[in-house]
Amino acid sequence: MPRINPLATEWRFVEGEIIGLDLKTEEYFSIKGSGVPLWRQMADGATEDELGELLVGRYRLSPDTATTDVAAFLANLRERGLIEP
Repeated sequence: MPRINPLATEWRFVEGEIIGLDLKTEEYFSIKGSGVPLWRQMADGATEDELGELLVGRYRLSPDTATTDVAAFLANLRERGLIEP
């Protein structure tokens, strides 16, 4: 289950997007579009499969495309250290 690393980031939902601070680099980041519901579901403890189902249901993606998109989203966040490995 992907988990937001509470030691690596502080974040808030502001006007339709996620605004965060990478505590390691002290850089701000934003997440928009389909990343917003993914991030919020991760904060609620969603599994990787549940994140894919969210994209299928909300954006009508094929399951294969949703799985690929979720994997890419999570890989980017892991690379930056924003979610726990």
